[in-house]
Amino acid sequence: MNSSTRLALLHELEPAIESLLARHRSSMQPWAPSDFLDSELHRGQRRPALSETAKAALVTTLLTHNNTVRSLHAIRTPSRGSWWGWSEQWTAEKELHADAIQQYLVASASVDPVALDRARFQCMTIGIESPMEGDHLLRSIAHATIDVMATMASHRNTAVECADPVAEALLGRILADQERHVSFYRDIAAAALEIAPARTVKAITEVVMNFRMPGTGLAGFERSAMLIARDGIYDLRCHLDEVLLPALRQWRIFERTDLGVGEASRSVLADFLDDLENQATAAEQLRLRARAREAETLRAS
Repeated sequence: MNSSTRLALLHELEPAIESLLARHRSSMQPWAPSDFLDSELHRGQRRPALSETAKAALVTTLLTHNNTVRSLHAIRTPSRGSWWGWSEQWTAEKELHADAIQQYLVASASVDPVALDRARFQCMTIGIESPMEGDHLLRSIAHATIDVMATMASHRNTAVECADPVAEALLGRILADQERHVSFYRDIAAAALEIAPARTVKAITEVVMNFRMPGTGLAGFERSAMLIARDGIYDLRCHLDEVLLPALRQWRIFERTDLGVGEASRSVLADFLDDLENQATAAEQLRLRARAREAETLRAS
């Protein structure tokens, strides 16, 4: 998407962006990490014993929060309009979420605070790149929608894995913000589908087919991803059933009759989803067999 095409589309989307930004701001409920991190936790009188999986999920989320707004800032605009306003708003809220998670991890003595600070600095310096991020409006909107939905699914399952009321309350509050983030992006994408259906479906297809789990490329990510998938925090089945399919249903991708040349992209997307279903089913079967072997080993011992 060249700059003139991008800016023309952004101009057409401006009324929707302005309206949705106003809606978002009107529904804001200010909060601070101290609302959830009670004094007992800070004094060390109660320290939840988080599992390695819970720690991996929280640290991965924390580090990725530093980078997920880069695709918005990469979209150059000629003025400080509503898109710029949204980018600043989202950045501030993502930083609040990251700070809250870091304070929880440190207060609960779940991580080495110096090592965590170094990891955050490295993450901000080097960055986490995605092939779908950059100066491309439609892909950035679609990518942000899928990314936030993926993070939400991870947070919901992480809250259960933590088995700690403080973590549950804190992640629940973050999830409430993310519900509003998803609503913004999903509705902007819906508006884009009305303005440029073929181009938008093409962008959505590209994002879905190239999406990588948030955190890919981080040091130690492979181990974290293994733990997160093994214990049901986020895996292919979750990605398909709780993220991709709900988003595509909201956008009515497979019901639209106005796609024109976008029909080809939709066909490719349908084939990809069928393949992803097969992969998710195969992964589930492997996990079940592994658990059965572990149970058999335990019985034998």
